[in-house]
Amino acid sequence: MSILDDTSIFYAIIQQGGFSRAARHLGLSNGLISRRIANLEKALGVTLIKRSTRQFHLTPEGELFWEHAQRIHHELNSALSLINASATRPKGTINISAPPYFGRHYLTPIISKFLINFSDIRINLILSGRQLDPIKEELDLAIRGAGYINKTSIEDSGMKAKLLLKEKNKLYASQAYIMKHGEPTTPENLTHHSMISYINQSTPPEYITYTYRHKSKAKSINLRPSFNSNDIESNIQLCTAGLGIGKFTDLNVKSALQQKLLIPVLTDYDWGDYHLYAIYSQQAALPKRTRLLLDFIASHTQ
Repeated sequence: MSILDDTSIFYAIIQQGGFSRAARHLGLSNGLISRRIANLEKALGVTLIKRSTRQFHLTPEGELFWEHAQRIHHELNSALSLINASATRPKGTINISAPPYFGRHYLTPIISKFLINFSDIRINLILSGRQLDPIKEELDLAIRGAGYINKTSIEDSGMKAKLLLKEKNKLYASQAYIMKHGEPTTPENLTHHSMISYINQSTPPEYITYTYRHKSKAKSINLRPSFNSNDIESNIQLCTAGLGIGKFTDLNVKSALQQKLLIPVLTDYDWGDYHLYAIYSQQAALPKRTRLLLDFIASHTQ
């Protein structure tokens, strides 16, 4: 077996939650699974997994390798799907909607790569901050962020939701803002700061509730933003201009962080997760072109 095969076994152990479960899933013996992981650790020169009789946990090196093993697994599946699909050359049109920021900066480059491989497929992309009805708008795929999805109502309407990514929310401000107004040390300090908030309402409420966790306790605080917008890019521009503190994911402010235009504040507090989903029909078999695009997007976001 190659190191790639051993990486697949390592992936199965973590995904299945144990050596025995991975062995059953792969149709291999427990002894072979253990030997392959031992060989992998020897080849890498590090210990990946520490285990006792009933449980196991990843070492720091194992955590790092797990991140890469997931990426390898998804990329390999995506490549296999592309190769298998290229024989039949699927055709037709796919209608897809997405939030403007994610659509411009992340989804469009993914679609560009997809169309290089499937030039016979036509894609109509609609970027909108509104919650479009997939059935009424005749959408094959709708990309939505948390807060714009209710799983019960989606399932009742004959749709499914696939998680594309999960990221931590954090608070950010510019160095200029911190130098002028000081850095908040507790969430309560935020009441004395200018807040920049994302909201998707034509008439936003005067106060917006920010929820967070600290030392395993969930708390919330009502803040009065000085600026509201349904466009993440506009909020980032105001933050980098030193006009307030905003809540974003690292995905949103990746460029601003690289240019050192923003810094995180109140990092000891957990400001929750951001989830991004793909909404699509529950029908037993999606059209091949739609399934291909969905898997392609998932492999690049995960």
